[in-house]
Amino acid sequence: MAKFSLLLSCMLFAALAYGQELSVDDLLNEVETEQGSENLLPERMLFTQRIFWGEKGLYRKVGLASKTITPESRAKELRTRRTYFKLHQALGFLAAGGMLAQAIIGPKLYNGDFQIRELHESVALGTNIAYGSAALLAFTAPPAQINRKGFSNIQLHKWLSAVHLSGMVATNVLGHMASEGKVSKNVHRAAAVTTFTAYTAAIVTIKFEF
Repeated sequence: MAKFSLLLSCMLFAALAYGQELSVDDLLNEVETEQGSENLLPERMLFTQRIFWGEKGLYRKVGLASKTITPESRAKELRTRRTYFKLHQALGFLAAGGMLAQAIIGPKLYNGDFQIRELHESVALGTNIAYGSAALLAFTAPPAQINRKGFSNIQLHKWLSAVHLSGMVATNVLGHMASEGKVSKNVHRAAAVTTFTAYTAAIVTIKFEF
């Protein structure tokens, strides 16, 4: 278990350290090549993006975004999108560090070292806040200029994100249940490993174009 966590952690931090700027550029590459497009908003976007950034989105109604969508206003929104995803990555890095810390602390707690229970709970809270904030930024970032067609690393990244988001929820719920003896600790551990594996893979795949 420890060796497995260490291997995943090395892959994760290598990807983050080597490709932080590149991965942001990859996510936004398509938006900077279609600036003169007649359709300034993509046909498809997340429902959360449509709520905030759509033609009748909340931000446009309250003045946080231009009410009239022009090439100039969209260029500003795309710069905002870049900032969102840089913050998304930074918070993702913090969440990854928290997951790694839990992979070290958790087994010690399971082995009877109850003196670190408060540390375990504090790290879990910090990890959840960082992870949740990173997810919120991804869901509410201004939409890209165009939609990618077909299968790509970005599509795979999104699928893996769905897996680790579900796993993150399951890990928290099962952790609480395991502390009350309602489920096996191994079930909680399996959910945590699955989440960390999907999370690591999601970050690594953003490095590859296919």
